[in-house]
Formats: sequence, structure tokens, C-alpha cells
Amino acid sequence: MNITKYVKRTLLTISCIVMPWMANAEQIEAIKGANTIDAFEALNLFEKGATFIDVRDQFEFQLGHIRSAVHLDLKRDFNDLYLIETLDKDIPIVIYCNSAHCYRSAVATFLAVAWGYENVHYFKDGYFTWLALDLPVVMGESRDNLARQDSADSPWRVQMKDALEQVQLAKSQGYSQPIAPTVRSLAH
Repeated sequence: MNITKYVKRTLLTISCIVMPWMANAEQIEAIKGANTIDAFEALNLFEKGATFIDVRDQFEFQLGHIRSAVHLDLKRDFNDLYLIETLDKDIPIVIYCNSAHCYRSAVATFLAVAWGYENVHYFKDGYFTWLALDLPVVMGESRDNLARQDSADSPWRVQMKDALEQVQLAKSQGYSQPIAPTVRSLAH
């Protein structure tokens, strides 16, 4: 029995040491060229008018998102950010997904930096942390009183929305657009 207790205790000790390390290994902590921020830093940028980009899919975005966020699904629309020629590359951009375990915001942040955006913030903790802290969100079709007053949007957010509308219009009219570099092409 002493051997069994020893083995159990050793396995428990190893698992207590290894499990937290393995959980952290799944998270991408930082992206070179971007600032990794927490929810409080994200709120500060939100209050200053930074553009928040939600890279989740349409269903997730419709269930709820950070108020005033621009939706650019990583798999479908995010390349539009590359196609914008009229946007100041120094506007503050905060990129987020669901949580620290969601790789999409890390990939999108990497691409934005690679495409020349200079003021990119990686909100690693994402939407669920923002929601848990009861910060401004839009959920489904409901909107809070402040969200109904969209006229108070920052110049940066308006500039981003206008530029994205121009890209969407050009795409719908069949204008040929340059192909955005991908993670794979940038890695080579």
C-alpha cells in the first residue's frame, strides 16, 4: 500500500505542476508588433473611441458583441482590412474573439500588424471577459440606451466603417482587388 500511495502522490504532484503549464500553453500571450491588453485597458481604449474588431463568426456576433464593434469574420471578411487604402494605419484598433483560448483574435492581430497597421491591440481575454465585467455590449436585437445613440461614435470608428463600406461596394461591383497576404505566405 505504501507504494500505491507514493505513486498516487507522485502523479498528483506531477499533474499539479504540469496541468497549469499545459493550460497556459494553449493561450497565445502576445503578438509581436501589437499591445496585449486586459479588459480594463480595453475599456480605456473603448472610452477614447478606438475601433473594436470582432473576428468571430456571424452567429456569435449576432448573439452579442462589444458595443460599436465592427464585425470582420476572420474566415470571411477580415481580409477587407487589408484592402482598405484610405484608412489611416495609425488608428487604434482592438481585435477580439471569445476568450484567451480563441486563436482567431491572435491570427487577426498578427495579420493586421503584418499589413502595416501600427496601433493594434490584442484583447486576449475577449468578449466573455468584457461581458462578465458588465461592460457595454449589444446582445441580439436589444440595445441599451447609449447604443441607440450611435451618433456619438468616434471619428476613428466612423472612418473605419466608411472605409469598409467602400471596400464592400467595390467588391460588389466586381472591381479586382489585390489578394491579401495570408499567415502562411507571411511565414515563408
